[in-house]
Amino acid sequence: MRYIPTKNLKTGHTLASDLILSKNRVMLRRGKSLTDDLINRIEILGFQGVYVDDAISKGIYVDGVINTDLKINTKSRLQDFFFHVERNNHANMAKQFLSMKDHIQDIVDNIMLDRHVMVNMIDIRTYDDYTYSHCLNVAILATVVGTVLGLKKRTLYELAMGALMHDIGKIFIDKKIVNKPDKLTADEFEMMKKHSELGFNFLSSNLNITKESKLTALQHHEKFNGSGYPKGESGDEIHLFGRIVGVVDVYDALISDRPYRKAMLPSDAIEFIMSGYNTQFDPEIVNALIKKVAPYPAGTCIRLSNGETAIVVENHDFSSLRPIVKVIDDDTSDKFIDLAQDRSALKITIEEIVDVD
Repeated sequence: MRYIPTKNLKTGHTLASDLILSKNRVMLRRGKSLTDDLINRIEILGFQGVYVDDAISKGIYVDGVINTDLKINTKSRLQDFFFHVERNNHANMAKQFLSMKDHIQDIVDNIMLDRHVMVNMIDIRTYDDYTYSHCLNVAILATVVGTVLGLKKRTLYELAMGALMHDIGKIFIDKKIVNKPDKLTADEFEMMKKHSELGFNFLSSNLNITKESKLTALQHHEKFNGSGYPKGESGDEIHLFGRIVGVVDVYDALISDRPYRKAMLPSDAIEFIMSGYNTQFDPEIVNALIKKVAPYPAGTCIRLSNGETAIVVENHDFSSLRPIVKVIDDDTSDKFIDLAQDRSALKITIEEIVDVD
């Protein structure tokens, strides 16, 4: 299987995984052959791209960090929780929160079962699912980073819960500002910045979670050099949870389509994060992210510096920029190159991501 951006889909492509809408509604099942009409629907619904099965990607399987059903169900519970928060329905809010706590525990357990797991899959999501997908992805990414840092299970649980709730303050900001498709005015941005404190205040008054988890909502826009908000804190003044979520929040936002900009490729998003090393972002957190997030996910077609076109087969957690690839210039080729460990390939680099018919 390989990932293809929606703009590059063609009639006859075969879906490699189900396309899921919000509330667990299946739009298209795995194995469906795409038509022009279906491709148009996929584009209208805001899917950035899909995974397909074809001859080029035969034998390549891409798994998410956590079980697909667990991810879908957690996102559904989160959506219900936000719905009841917006309506100030405390009884149902509490019920959904207890359900989410169980799901977060399962997510941490899933990730801890395989400490060598890499974030190796491009997330498939729609525009209208962004808020819930983003919060859940930030929780997953934060937990993965936390495992690299050697955090204990209980601490990972508190980190994941804080990460899941990091943007809850946006519920209390005018929707016209939150969903504005254009650049915010100075006044609108000042209003938007209040979501950090509003979220912290809500969590402090309504949910039984630790102070450290609550601080994640307050501090995830602080910057390592003190240039962030709401308090301009720097370095270790920012709790570890805030520093972790501050990095993964930006990464996930960059690889997501938004009304005012297109998503970055994972490789470009990683490069942006690296540009903030020791300025915007804690260098220890950046190093941990780079170990676990594949800039070139499995199923990505690339051009190598030797002129060959290849597809990424597998990523190394010890060298994420140098995966194992299969050359696809010739459909009959079984030429594999381990860019990290084949001595003959030490001078070969990845030049760019390409689309292959």
